Amino acid sequence: MLNTVRRRPCTDAGALIPGLLMLVIALPGCGASAPEEEPPSVIPAGTVDDWPAILERGVIRFARRGFDEFETLPSQGLSQERYRFLADQFAERYGLRAEWVTEPTPPRLMHALEEGRADVAVATLTVTESRLQRVAFTVPLTMSREWVVGASEGVFGVPPGTSYEESLETHYPDAPRAPVAPEADPLTVQALIEEGVIDATILDEAAARVVVRSSPEVNKLRELPEARRIAWAVRKENPELRGALDDFLTEHHTVADEPSEVRDWPAIRAAGQLRLLTISSPVTHYLWRGERLGFEYELVRQFAEHQGLDLAVIVARDHAELVEGLLTGRGDLVAAGWVETPARAGEGLLFTRHYLEIQETFVTGGEPVTQLADLSGRTVTVPEATSYLATLGRLAGDFEVEALGLSSHAILEGVAEGEIDVTLVDSHRAELAATFEPRLNLGLAVEPAMQLVWAVGPGRDDLKRELDAFLNAGYRGLEFNSLYNKYFVNRRRQARQREHRVTGDELSRFDALVKPVAESEDFDWRLIVAQMYQESGFDPNTVSFAGARGLMQVMPRTAEELGVDPVRLAEPEVGIDAGVRYLAWSRQRFPDLPPGEQIWFALAAYNAGYGHVRDGRRLARQLGMDGSLWFGNVEEAMRKLSDPEYASRAAHGYVRGSEVTRYVSEIRSRYRAYVDHFVQLETADR
Repeated sequence: MLNTVRRRPCTDAGALIPGLLMLVIALPGCGASAPEEEPPSVIPAGTVDDWPAILERGVIRFARRGFDEFETLPSQGLSQERYRFLADQFAERYGLRAEWVTEPTPPRLMHALEEGRADVAVATLTVTESRLQRVAFTVPLTMSREWVVGASEGVFGVPPGTSYEESLETHYPDAPRAPVAPEADPLTVQALIEEGVIDATILDEAAARVVVRSSPEVNKLRELPEARRIAWAVRKENPELRGALDDFLTEHHTVADEPSEVRDWPAIRAAGQLRLLTISSPVTHYLWRGERLGFEYELVRQFAEHQGLDLAVIVARDHAELVEGLLTGRGDLVAAGWVETPARAGEGLLFTRHYLEIQETFVTGGEPVTQLADLSGRTVTVPEATSYLATLGRLAGDFEVEALGLSSHAILEGVAEGEIDVTLVDSHRAELAATFEPRLNLGLAVEPAMQLVWAVGPGRDDLKRELDAFLNAGYRGLEFNSLYNKYFVNRRRQARQREHRVTGDELSRFDALVKPVAESEDFDWRLIVAQMYQESGFDPNTVSFAGARGLMQVMPRTAEELGVDPVRLAEPEVGIDAGVRYLAWSRQRFPDLPPGEQIWFALAAYNAGYGHVRDGRRLARQLGMDGSLWFGNVEEAMRKLSDPEYASRAAHGYVRGSEVTRYVSEIRSRYRAYVDHFVQLETADR
């Protein structure tokens, strides 16, 4: 008799990092619930806990400003409603339940913090000197300029208690004013202008654009010169909470999922990017020092390269999330060691021709299972939502099945440690694991052999045809066999990959040197490690053809300007410090950009020089693109600066633009892989 025991840790797709500047659909689950479904708070008003106590109680309280009929459509940053979803993701990342309170005005948000009724004010709060006297702010979520909008610069009206009031006092101290209700939203103020009650107001650029676009009677009159920081607020006495939020928001600025969009093959080609959904394992996808590796990953990358497409990798936590990713359009295909199952086919998924044949094999830490009778009275542990459950379901035997929300790799580690009795796993995975773990014993291989396939979403027949054509042309060909030997035959290469595979919380042997320097300049240390690998491959003795030296490849003249002895750049501590300080200097050259964009422009300037990037921004605007966005905009202009037609008109002339764009893109991809890895570590620890 077959008995199935299901144990699943609390996970859902909504816990993944949300897309930058995109609406994230919050899925109901174990972390944060929809605010309207929250029970009354059991935390008394006046509670001013910092982060450790919040983690202990398991609840975090957010305060937001409610606009019943108005949601900002931003040109930079996120809308009020999208901030709400982002806060929910923060709560879910740490396994917290989110409670929400709504306040009508910014001053009331401040009061909610000070009175201990909320822990975080989640809103588009402009950082001002007067507010800094009362609360602490997170890292900026964006930078925004304020617009003066209206019919004329006559009678002004702004809601009291807002940053607009301070701007009005600064720029129009003598202007006549008419009262506006404190809780007035931008559309209410727009109506006052249309009705002639006031002539003008001041609004953030994002809100102002909506008002100007929606009313023929409201015009842009002036753009105020200051780029203002927009951030969330916490109590001053909660520095650890602020630190946790800063880490999360910094990560969010630079690591973004692609938008969820179900795409056909023409749409994929038009976007120039293929989105791969996979899981982390020694076979599918993993980090090796600063590179992505894995049999599945590299095979899909070959397809993308043959088609001239960039490859974006989205790492899911389990197989159920892979299915969800296809159905919601989060990714275009799944490559994760799948076989076609009735359950997956029942979801409407389409499957390619096979690319590998395997046999599911029983693995133990003691005597091997050589026949089904050896399983009598035992428990076979496998990952959830996998074909192993279907296989075990059709086998006749007196054993139990335990389905866990763990990967096959994690379960094999449990078998080796004696914590798990028996598992069932694909033969190529089992053989690879047993090569380096003598405590694992391979046993009975289940008949018949299984065929591994890729999967695409319902109705994606055109993408399936392209993938089938690739696999038909290359199956067991030179490229395929070379890749297969790399992962499953060449023991020397396997040992090297295993030695340097990133499995814990250490990315390089220089992490301890990077962390304090990165923190001092407000960088995520993992971003610096990603850049370091791009620059030197973690070799401090590297010297480029141009003379750049050390782990961060700093030029001697740059080192001198930073007050660093160029001779010492090969010393890891010196080279890292110089590189991070130079990156911070480069970031300061772009004060008008949102924080996330500052990173990409700073990296581009680090690589090519600030002058060339400034030329790229100017050219982007001339070509009708957005000079404040790197990807898809200024990066395209940078490529053109290697063309004599454009380089001759640039202030700083020719630059190898494709090298600059590749530099930034590869660092972002590597950093994203590092962040995905740490998210999985955090999830596994809970």
